Order: sequence, then structure tokens, then C-alpha cells
Amino acid sequence: MPLLVVEAEAPASSLLSRTLPDSAMLRRPRNFLQRPAVFISGLTVLALLIQGYHPFVDDAAIYIAGIEKVIHPSLFPVHAEYVLPHLKHSLFSLALGWLVRALHFPLRYALFISYVASLWLMVYACWRLSRLLFSSPRARAGAMLLMTATLTLPVAGTAIFILDPYLTARSFSTPLTLFAIAFALERRTWATIFCLLGAFILHPLMAVYAVGYVIALALVRARQWKTLTLAAAGVMLLGFIASHAGALLGSSPAYRVATVSRDYFFLDKWEWFEIFGLFPPLVAAFLFLSRSNFRVRSNYGLVAAVSLYVGALAILFAVCYTRTDNSFLLARLQVLRSFQIIYILFFLLLGSLLGQYVLGRRWWAWAGGFGAVAALMFTVQLSLYPALKHLEWPWARSHNPWAQAFVWIRNNTPQDAYFALDPYYQQMPQEDTLGFRAMTERSVLPDWSKDGGIAAIDPALAQQWWNQVTQTKGFSRWNDFQRIQTLAPYGVNWIVMPASMPTQFACPYQNSAVRVCHLPSDIAFLSQPSATQTDSHP
Repeated sequence: MPLLVVEAEAPASSLLSRTLPDSAMLRRPRNFLQRPAVFISGLTVLALLIQGYHPFVDDAAIYIAGIEKVIHPSLFPVHAEYVLPHLKHSLFSLALGWLVRALHFPLRYALFISYVASLWLMVYACWRLSRLLFSSPRARAGAMLLMTATLTLPVAGTAIFILDPYLTARSFSTPLTLFAIAFALERRTWATIFCLLGAFILHPLMAVYAVGYVIALALVRARQWKTLTLAAAGVMLLGFIASHAGALLGSSPAYRVATVSRDYFFLDKWEWFEIFGLFPPLVAAFLFLSRSNFRVRSNYGLVAAVSLYVGALAILFAVCYTRTDNSFLLARLQVLRSFQIIYILFFLLLGSLLGQYVLGRRWWAWAGGFGAVAALMFTVQLSLYPALKHLEWPWARSHNPWAQAFVWIRNNTPQDAYFALDPYYQQMPQEDTLGFRAMTERSVLPDWSKDGGIAAIDPALAQQWWNQVTQTKGFSRWNDFQRIQTLAPYGVNWIVMPASMPTQFACPYQNSAVRVCHLPSDIAFLSQPSATQTDSHP
């Protein structure tokens, strides 16, 4: 690649901000787009309507179970080890749990308010960056509208969105990362450090990539090309050492199963279109720099150069050290999640170009163009959670049969009840990845999906996780004899099973999808298998 040259001065009338904005300009807005209060709040509402809100799905359920454990320490007397890791490595669940417990505030409302606050911060952070990157109000408007419409776009094959449609630690660590980049562009060192520390205590892994990005930004701006080259070589060397150390240490078969089952850990398990998703931001950064003969003449030129450097290094690292035929020690670092920052900056640039050069002054083009993008993303979100309401208000009752069953369990079973479900229950029709622990506040045998992800990060849990998932595989097809024979030794006393499966157990709750049954301790149930089912034990 030709040598990058950093230039500080250029005309101020172009699309891209050539110099850092004067602080007085930030304090005295001159038009509507520079007045954040109404503009950002309006975009926050628009983003909420587009992406929806699903408080108990996917990763949110893991964090919420931790929050519930903080509020009520007696919860989850069995298998609390699947709840505690997120309390050990992040202050997010601890802080929110302490706040809810101290204020005696309903958790559902606290989750929703926190989610909207994080969404507002995300939009505000993007607005701050757009002020620093683009000088044209039209370009800034395009950047903000496109970013607002695409917040729930998946980041290639990393299994994360730009911003999740539910509350997690990333909901706050992501805007803090963007604020850190904005402050770094303004050379406000202490503000940058403060934001990075905030991101670190919330989500250490994502904060590491934020720190790396900010350091690279400082080095590119200072033209420290030799240091950048040595840093890249050092990262690859550390990866080489760690990879071979991991190979020497080895890993248990159970841990290999848990890790390999996480397709997003390994680039060689991604689909072709997921791999393709890594390249448009890098190609755009390269083309942008090549048009200026690799002279960094603007703030966006600076972040384009940094994005190209960080993205290329992350891909090289993933190709070399995070393969299914290599050590798994580095796979759990998920280095390609560093592309979350690159995606955000890419869509800000793309939106600015659309606003400045394509849509122009035609209001109908703005309405039609961004309306189409918003409608597409809205439709995608509906398809992701088809059995849930698009916006799950904290005061509304869910119409989802699985959610209704989980709520019944929370309200009508003992707090020390121990449940079993099919370990693949989150893949069943209408379940929509709702988390059992988070919704019911009850102990449950490990599942394949989310508990498997925790086992992939914490090797100490892998053997227990694999043993119990293997034992309960095929749960939904068992007869009563098999249910008691397999589950009673674990101390399970309640089960959730498909409504279509026959049983002689007492089932105090049933709806169109599932039934909740008490697992009897009466040995009489073991006298003979149910005549209606003869499936063999898996």
C-alpha cells in the first residue's frame, strides 16, 4: 500500500470535515440539525419503531438472569454457574441489579428505560461523530438517517448487530466506544480514557477492540508507520505463541464440542455472504484513500485509514489463528467483532454520500430513499421474531404461548423448583429464542444454545454442560418412564414439554404450544413405560 500522509489543512466547504470543529460551534448551534435535543430524540423514537424491542431474547436473557440474581440472591439455587460469569466479568448486570433493588423499581420498566437511554446515547454518539466527520448539514443528515435505519444490521457473521434490539452490556459499551473515538479526534485525552474505561467495566472484550482502534488512530495521525507495522507484527506473534500454547495444553472433547458449535467463532464456518460482509467497509475505505493518493486530509480520511488497518489485521488474525483445526484458545476472543466499529463508520460515510450527492434537495427522494431502507429493516426485524410483538412494552401481556407459559411458571411454582426442557427448545416453533431462566426466575438444566455459548467461553463448565445436554437430547420425544428415569437423578421436579406429547403427569398449565407438568417422585410411574410412546432413550 502506498505510504499514507496526514495533512491537516484543506478547504472547509467540502463534504468532509477537514479540521476539528471549534468548541464554540458545538456550543452555539446554527440550524436544526445542529440542535441535538429534538433531532436526536426524534431519531431515537424512529430507531425504536424500526428495530423493535424484545427484552428476553438471545443474549439479553443471559444478562437479565444475572440482574435477577443480584436483585434476589436466592434465585437459581441450581446451575447458578451459568448466571455468574457475566457478573464476574462485567459490572453491567451488577450495577443495574443494585439500582433496581435500591429503588424498588419494577425490573421490566427498568430494562425498557435503560434500553431507550442506550438507544438515545447511540444516536447522540453517531451525531457527535457526524459533526466531526462531515462539514455539510446535508451529509450529516444522510449519515444520521441511514445509521438510524440500519442499527440492527448484522455485523457480517459475528452474531452481533450494530446495536441489539434488546438490552445487553453492548447497548452501553458501543456508544461509549463511539464517544471515545470522537474525543480522540478532538484530542481530548482524558475524556477518551474515561469513555474507554466505562466501556471496559461494562464489556471488557469489546472495550479491548475499542482501545486498539483508538491507539491505531493516534499512531496514524502521528504518522508512526513503523510503530503500526511493529504493532501488527507483535499482535500476530502473540497470536502465534498463544495458539501453539493452547495446542500444547489441549482441550477436552466436551470443550471442543461447545466451541466448534459456535459457528461465529470461526471464519471457516461462516457462510459465503457472511465472509463477503467483511469487505465492503474495507473496500470503501481503500477507495476513499486511493482517491486522495493516500493522503489523510480529513477526519474521515483518518478513520478510513484506521478502519482499513484494524479490519485487515483482524481478518489476517482470524484466518491464521481462529480455525476449527487450530487451538481454541484464541477463538473465544472473537476478533472479528472489532468490525462493529468499522461498520458504524462505514454506514455513516455511505449515508453522508447519499445525502450530499444522490438525494440533494429533493425532499421526496429523502422520504422515499430512507423510507425504503427503514421499511426493509422493519420487515427483517419482524421476520427475526415472528411470534413476538414487534415492540414488547413493559406493561403489555405477551401473546406468545411460550412467554405465557414462562410467566405462569414464575407466578405459580416454588422459587426452588428445578426444571427440564428440551436442550434445543429455543429452536422450536414460536419460541423465538426466549430465555427460560430470565423469564421464569427458575433453575433449569443447561440448554444447547446460550448455555453452550457460556461453556465455550468458560472451559470449566464444558464437561457438565455436555453431559447434561447429551442426557436430555430427544427430551421432547420421551415417554413418562424415560422422563423419570433420566431426570429424577438430577433432582428435576418440573418439566416443560410440547403440548402435543402425551403424558400421565399432572400438568397444571397448558396452551397451544407447551404444557408445564410436575415430575412425580412416586416410583409407581416407573412400573411400565407409557403405552402411547415407545421411543428409545437417546
